[in-house]
Amino acid sequence: HADFYIWAGHRDDQRAWIAAGQALQHALLRATVDGVSASFLNQPVEVPALRERLAEEFGIAGAVQCLLRLGYGPAVPPTPRRPMDDVIR
Repeated sequence: HADFYIWAGHRDDQRAWIAAGQALQHALLRATVDGVSASFLNQPVEVPALRERLAEEFGIAGAVQCLLRLGYGPAVPPTPRRPMDDVIR
């Protein structure tokens, strides 16, 4: 089972982006603690016409910052990482 969530702010400037990111960070940390998985659906937010349509469809007066799906699913292995020596000199 998964639900969709929209992060939005009253403004669309750097201060609003930072505030939205901080709120999202807190929500994702809480979701992790509760065993909830998250996936970002950013493509519609990056297209101005689709971003406006999302706001209209969901009755949001502000600027849509992020579209997120939260839910429970099967455990998956972590994404493989390169050794630190390969990326830091």
